[in-house]
Amino acid sequence: MTKMILGEEKGRVQCFITDKKRHVFSPVFKKLKNQCPTLALIASNIPPEKLKKWEITETYYHKRFGEVKRCLNSLIDHGAFLASQGKEDQLPALRDFICSLASFWPDGPDADDPIKLEEHYGALFDRAVSAARNGEELPGLSPTGKENILIGLENYIIDLAGQFTEINQEALDSGLRACESIAAGIRETWYELCMDMAEMPVQQIGQTLG
Repeated sequence: MTKMILGEEKGRVQCFITDKKRHVFSPVFKKLKNQCPTLALIASNIPPEKLKKWEITETYYHKRFGEVKRCLNSLIDHGAFLASQGKEDQLPALRDFICSLASFWPDGPDADDPIKLEEHYGALFDRAVSAARNGEELPGLSPTGKENILIGLENYIIDLAGQFTEINQEALDSGLRACESIAAGIRETWYELCMDMAEMPVQQIGQTLG
């Protein structure tokens, strides 16, 4: 039953939920594995060609901004799901992380004003969470939404970890510790959701996924 549910997920998400590491020789994985095990898990499943093509060009930035924007929107959906489940304790840190990620990868008309970016995504988060609390929407994440989150976190991990020769206190304080905490919470939530769905009657699972 669990395998059937995992079959709905995309490759990155399956590996993330099941703690499968495909590329343990990745330099990003090696750098992160001791201090940030959840981020190392994400890094171990970054396609090698993505690391090889990580270059500073206009095309590169356009692609990465799009990926991070989709990640931010999916993280907001994840926050709404947490709110609908009454997991209020995770929301403040997730909101802070979304705002910091938006300012780390600035894009759009407010690219030169990180405060406006933080306010924009903070407001989007607050509206989505409020709607979920009030039962106005039934939040959930599609397999594509989950993959969007992991791809965006990959970009953040590569870019931030690359600024440090080793993951020391300075690197952790720069944002990696916060990202590790958020990623660990996401993994736990997705794993629990997968296990809960595996325990549902077959007919009910079909209705839920349909």
